[in-house]
Amino acid sequence: MKRFVTLWNLLGLAVLALGLAVYLYTDRRQGGAVLNLPETLEEARTPRTLQLRLYFGKPDGTGFVVERRQVRLEPGENPYERALAELVRGPAQGGTPLVPAGMDPPAVFVAGDTAYVDLPAAYGRLGYGSAGEVLLLFGMANTLLEFEEIGAVKFLLEGREVPTLGHVSLVDPIRKTR
Repeated sequence: MKRFVTLWNLLGLAVLALGLAVYLYTDRRQGGAVLNLPETLEEARTPRTLQLRLYFGKPDGTGFVVERRQVRLEPGENPYERALAELVRGPAQGGTPLVPAGMDPPAVFVAGDTAYVDLPAAYGRLGYGSAGEVLLLFGMANTLLEFEEIGAVKFLLEGREVPTLGHVSLVDPIRKTR
Protein backbone atom coordinates (compact mmCIF):
# COMPACT_ATOMS: atom_id res chain seq x y z
CA MET A 1 0.00 0.00 0.00
CA LYS A 2 1.29 3.46 -0.86
CA ARG A 3 1.96 6.02 1.81
CA PHE A 4 -0.85 8.57 2.11
CA VAL A 5 1.16 11.15 4.04
CA THR A 6 3.98 12.22 1.78
CA LEU A 7 5.98 15.40 1.53
CA TRP A 8 4.17 16.36 -1.69
CA ASN A 9 0.73 15.83 -0.14
CA LEU A 10 1.66 17.97 2.88
CA LEU A 11 3.11 20.67 0.61
CA GLY A 12 -0.07 20.68 -1.52
CA LEU A 13 -2.24 20.93 1.58
CA ALA A 14 -0.15 23.86 2.86
CA VAL A 15 -0.52 25.71 -0.47
CA LEU A 16 -4.27 25.06 -0.46
CA ALA A 17 -4.59 26.37 3.12
CA LEU A 18 -2.55 29.45 2.27
CA GLY A 19 -4.69 30.15 -0.82
CA LEU A 20 -7.89 29.79 1.24
CA ALA A 21 -6.53 32.17 3.90
CA VAL A 22 -5.64 34.79 1.28
CA TYR A 23 -9.05 34.45 -0.37
CA LEU A 24 -10.93 34.86 2.91
CA TYR A 25 -8.79 37.81 3.98
CA THR A 26 -9.14 39.74 0.71
CA ASP A 27 -12.85 38.96 0.30
CA ARG A 28 -13.64 40.65 3.62
CA ARG A 29 -11.50 43.72 2.83
CA GLN A 30 -13.16 44.56 -0.50
CA GLY A 31 -16.07 46.98 -0.38
CA GLY A 32 -19.04 46.95 -2.68
CA ALA A 33 -20.01 49.64 -5.13
CA VAL A 34 -20.12 53.15 -3.71
CA LEU A 35 -23.54 54.77 -3.72
CA ASN A 36 -24.03 58.44 -3.04
CA LEU A 37 -27.13 58.21 -0.90
CA PRO A 38 -28.86 61.18 0.73
CA GLU A 39 -28.30 61.73 4.42
CA THR A 40 -31.97 61.57 5.33
CA LEU A 41 -35.16 60.37 3.74
CA GLU A 42 -36.51 63.93 3.76
CA GLU A 43 -33.48 65.11 1.78
CA ALA A 44 -34.26 62.49 -0.86
CA ARG A 45 -37.80 63.82 -1.37
CA THR A 46 -37.31 67.57 -1.49
CA PRO A 47 -35.63 69.67 -4.17
CA ARG A 48 -32.84 71.94 -2.99
CA THR A 49 -30.81 74.80 -4.36
CA LEU A 50 -27.15 74.40 -5.09
CA GLN A 51 -24.59 77.19 -5.36
CA LEU A 52 -22.04 76.37 -8.05
CA ARG A 53 -18.70 77.92 -8.96
CA LEU A 54 -18.11 77.10 -12.62
CA TYR A 55 -14.70 77.52 -14.26
CA PHE A 56 -14.87 78.75 -17.86
CA GLY A 57 -11.98 79.84 -20.06
CA LYS A 58 -10.88 83.45 -20.32
CA PRO A 59 -11.48 84.89 -23.79
CA ASP A 60 -7.71 85.07 -24.41
CA GLY A 61 -7.24 81.44 -23.25
CA THR A 62 -4.80 82.30 -20.46
CA GLY A 63 -6.78 81.12 -17.46
CA PHE A 64 -10.23 80.85 -15.97
CA VAL A 65 -13.25 83.04 -15.34
CA VAL A 66 -15.26 81.86 -12.34
CA GLU A 67 -19.02 82.15 -12.73
CA ARG A 68 -21.36 81.68 -9.79
CA ARG A 69 -24.61 79.97 -10.63
CA GLN A 70 -27.52 78.91 -8.47
CA VAL A 71 -29.40 75.82 -9.68
CA ARG A 72 -32.33 73.77 -8.43
CA LEU A 73 -31.30 70.19 -7.69
CA GLU A 74 -34.15 67.72 -8.06
CA PRO A 75 -34.52 64.75 -5.69
CA GLY A 76 -32.13 61.99 -6.66
CA GLU A 77 -30.14 64.21 -9.03
CA ASN A 78 -26.36 63.84 -8.87
CA PRO A 79 -24.94 67.27 -7.86
CA TYR A 80 -21.56 66.58 -9.51
CA GLU A 81 -23.11 65.63 -12.83
CA ARG A 82 -25.36 68.69 -12.58
CA ALA A 83 -22.34 70.92 -12.05
CA LEU A 84 -20.64 69.53 -15.17
CA ALA A 85 -23.91 69.76 -17.12
CA GLU A 86 -24.03 73.48 -16.27
CA LEU A 87 -20.39 73.79 -17.33
CA VAL A 88 -21.12 72.09 -20.65
CA ARG A 89 -24.16 74.36 -21.13
CA GLY A 90 -21.76 77.27 -21.33
CA PRO A 91 -21.13 80.62 -19.65
CA ALA A 92 -23.75 83.26 -19.03
CA GLN A 93 -21.39 86.05 -17.97
CA GLY A 94 -18.53 86.47 -20.43
CA GLY A 95 -16.35 83.39 -20.17
CA THR A 96 -15.48 81.11 -23.07
CA PRO A 97 -17.22 77.71 -23.35
CA LEU A 98 -14.98 74.72 -22.67
CA VAL A 99 -16.81 72.36 -25.04
CA PRO A 100 -18.74 72.88 -28.28
CA ALA A 101 -22.50 73.37 -27.98
CA GLY A 102 -24.59 70.21 -28.06
CA MET A 103 -22.06 67.88 -26.44
CA ASP A 104 -23.22 65.49 -23.73
CA PRO A 105 -21.97 66.16 -20.21
CA PRO A 106 -19.77 63.47 -18.69
CA ALA A 107 -20.95 61.03 -16.03
CA VAL A 108 -19.50 61.41 -12.54
CA PHE A 109 -19.23 58.93 -9.71
CA VAL A 110 -17.46 59.25 -6.38
CA ALA A 111 -15.37 56.77 -4.40
CA GLY A 112 -13.91 58.09 -1.17
CA ASP A 113 -12.90 61.69 -1.83
CA THR A 114 -12.15 61.09 -5.53
CA ALA A 115 -14.59 62.07 -8.27
CA TYR A 116 -14.28 59.93 -11.40
CA VAL A 117 -15.32 61.83 -14.53
CA ASP A 118 -16.25 59.48 -17.38
CA LEU A 119 -15.85 61.47 -20.58
CA PRO A 120 -17.90 60.37 -23.61
CA ALA A 121 -15.93 59.30 -26.71
CA ALA A 122 -16.57 62.67 -28.41
CA TYR A 123 -14.28 64.38 -25.90
CA GLY A 124 -11.38 62.32 -27.22
CA ARG A 125 -12.01 63.67 -30.74
CA LEU A 126 -12.29 67.40 -29.99
CA GLY A 127 -8.98 68.16 -31.66
CA TYR A 128 -8.03 70.87 -29.17
CA GLY A 129 -4.43 71.89 -28.81
CA SER A 130 -2.66 71.40 -25.51
CA ALA A 131 -3.90 74.75 -24.11
CA GLY A 132 -7.52 73.90 -24.94
CA GLU A 133 -7.18 70.45 -23.39
CA VAL A 134 -5.70 71.92 -20.20
CA LEU A 135 -8.56 74.43 -19.97
CA LEU A 136 -11.14 71.67 -20.53
CA LEU A 137 -9.75 69.23 -17.96
CA PHE A 138 -8.82 71.76 -15.30
CA GLY A 139 -12.09 73.67 -15.78
CA MET A 140 -14.02 70.48 -15.02
CA ALA A 141 -11.67 69.48 -12.21
CA ASN A 142 -11.73 72.92 -10.55
CA THR A 143 -15.53 72.98 -10.75
CA LEU A 144 -15.76 69.62 -8.96
CA LEU A 145 -13.03 70.48 -6.46
CA GLU A 146 -15.25 73.34 -5.24
CA PHE A 147 -17.34 70.66 -3.51
CA GLU A 148 -15.98 70.28 0.02
CA GLU A 149 -16.10 66.47 -0.03
CA ILE A 150 -14.11 66.15 -3.28
CA GLY A 151 -10.33 66.07 -2.86
CA ALA A 152 -9.26 64.71 -6.26
CA VAL A 153 -10.64 64.28 -9.78
CA LYS A 154 -9.68 61.37 -12.04
CA PHE A 155 -10.66 61.34 -15.72
CA LEU A 156 -11.74 58.27 -17.68
CA LEU A 157 -12.59 58.03 -21.38
CA GLU A 158 -15.55 55.78 -22.18
CA GLY A 159 -15.23 54.10 -18.77
CA ARG A 160 -11.57 53.21 -19.20
CA GLU A 161 -8.38 54.67 -17.83
CA VAL A 162 -6.35 56.14 -20.66
CA PRO A 163 -2.86 57.65 -20.42
CA THR A 164 -3.72 60.93 -22.17
CA LEU A 165 -6.46 63.07 -23.62
CA GLY A 166 -4.63 64.42 -26.64
CA HIS A 167 -1.56 66.12 -25.18
CA VAL A 168 -2.48 66.09 -21.47
CA SER A 169 -1.66 63.20 -19.14
CA LEU A 170 -4.57 61.54 -17.35
CA VAL A 171 -2.43 59.10 -15.37
CA ASP A 172 -2.66 60.95 -12.05
CA PRO A 173 -5.75 62.58 -10.59
CA ILE A 174 -5.96 66.35 -10.26
CA ARG A 175 -5.86 67.13 -6.54
CA LYS A 176 -7.12 69.99 -4.43
CA THR A 177 -4.23 72.32 -3.54
CA ARG A 178 -5.81 74.34 -0.75
